[in-house]
Amino acid sequence: MKIKKRRVKKSPFARIDWEKAIALFHEPPKQKKESGNYPSTKEILSFLAGVGVIGLILAFPPALTGVAAFIRLGRRDYSGWGMRRTLKRLKKQKYIAVSEDDEGNVTVRITKQGMTRALSYKLESMALQKPTKWDGKWRVVAFDIPEKYKGLRDVFRMRLGQLGLYQLQESVYVSPYQCFKEIEFLRELYGVAFTVRYIVADSIEDDASLKQRFQLR
Repeated sequence: MKIKKRRVKKSPFARIDWEKAIALFHEPPKQKKESGNYPSTKEILSFLAGVGVIGLILAFPPALTGVAAFIRLGRRDYSGWGMRRTLKRLKKQKYIAVSEDDEGNVTVRITKQGMTRALSYKLESMALQKPTKWDGKWRVVAFDIPEKYKGLRDVFRMRLGQLGLYQLQESVYVSPYQCFKEIEFLRELYGVAFTVRYIVADSIEDDASLKQRFQLR
C-alpha cells in the first residue's frame, strides 16, 4: 500500500528577495492606532520593519523605558513592565529576538518571521486612493507569470483584486485610479518585476461597462 505524501503548502513569500523586501519598508507604513494600553503586534512589527532591516539591532536603556518612548507611535508613555511583557510574547512567537547585556541594555531585532508578518500586515492594509474627479486615463496591469509559479500567480491575482482592479482578461487587470506604487510594491515583493507591465492608456475600446463598473461619469 502506497503512502501518499502530504503536499506542503508553500508560503507566498517563499521567492521573496529579502533585500528588496527590506527596501519596501524604508518609509514606515501609515497605520491607524490600535486600541489598548500597549502597542499591538501590528504596530511594533510595522514600526521595526519601517525603520530597519532583518537583523537590525536597537539598543535601549535598562528597564525598557527607552523602548516605550521609542515605539510609542503617538501614544502615551508605557511602563517598562508592560513593554517587557509585550516583547516577551513577540519573542515567544519568534517575531523578534531580544537579548540583554551585563549593563542591562536591551537589544531588539526583527526576525525573518517577524518581517514576513509585517509584510502581511502591510498587504492587508493596502488600498488605492480614489480622486474626487477621474482624470480620464486607464491603468492596465498585464503579466505573464509562468505556470510553474501558479501559486504565486494566484496570490498576485488575489492582491490585484484586493486593490479593486477589474479582471479584463485572464492576465490583464484594469483600474481608473493611479496604482503604480502599489503594483511596484507587489511585483518587487513577489519577484515578478520582469513579467508584469504597468500601462497608462488614454482609452479602452467599448469601455462603457468599465465606466459603469467603477461608477465613473
